[in-house]
Amino acid sequence: MESNKPIEHSPGSTTPMLEKQWVRRVRENGDRSAFEKIFRAYYKDLHGFAYTYVRCRQQSEDIVQTIFFRIWENKEEWDPPGKVRHYLFNAVRNEALNVIRHANVQDDSEEEVAEQFRDLKSHSYADENPELIELRIAIQKEIDNLPSRCREIYLLNRRSGLTYTEIADCLDVSINTVGTQMGRALKTLRKNLSDFLPLFIASSISKILFQLYSEKIYPSFTGRVWEA
Repeated sequence: MESNKPIEHSPGSTTPMLEKQWVRRVRENGDRSAFEKIFRAYYKDLHGFAYTYVRCRQQSEDIVQTIFFRIWENKEEWDPPGKVRHYLFNAVRNEALNVIRHANVQDDSEEEVAEQFRDLKSHSYADENPELIELRIAIQKEIDNLPSRCREIYLLNRRSGLTYTEIADCLDVSINTVGTQMGRALKTLRKNLSDFLPLFIASSISKILFQLYSEKIYPSFTGRVWEA
C-alpha cells in the first residue's frame, strides 16, 4: 500500500492521471489529504454549476457537500469511471435535479433580478455608471431566459470551463449538439443585447460578460464568454 505522505500539488496543476492517484489513495488508504485535494480542486466550479440549477447559493453549497460526503462515506468502493471531473459534474447535476424535483424550487425571475442588484451593490458597484449596471442586469436576464439545455451548455462552457467534448460526455449528447446549442446561445445574446451597442462597443460587452461571471459574482468562472 502507498504511504499517506502529503501529495505535492499546486493550484491549476491537476491532471486526470494525478486525480486518479488521489482517488486510489482515498479508496485504498482513506487518505484525507488526497480527498481534500479533490475537494479544493473542484469545489468552486461545482458550486457555480449547482447554482445554475437551483438559484440558491446555500443549496448549491449543500449539494456539493452532499456529493463529497457520500464519496467519503463510500470511499472504500469509490472508483469513478473516466475522468474525475466528469464524474463530479454528473453527480452534482443529478443531485441538483433531485433537489428541484423534491423541493419544488421556484425560478422567480423578479427575485433573481433583485438578487443581482443586491450582488452588484455589495461588490462596490454603487459608484458605477447606471447604464452599465442596467447592461449587467440585462445580460444576466438574457442568459437566464435562454432555453434550459441551451443555458446549461453555455454556462458549462463559459463559466465552468468545460470543452465541447467534456460537455458532450457530461450530458450524454453529441459534440454537434453542443456546438449547435452554443451557436444559438451566442446568436440570441447578440440579438437581444443589440440595443446596448450604441452605448458600448462589442468588445465592451465581451468584457462585461466576463466580469459578470468572474469572482465579483460567481467566483468559479474560468472560461471565455463572448466568441464570434
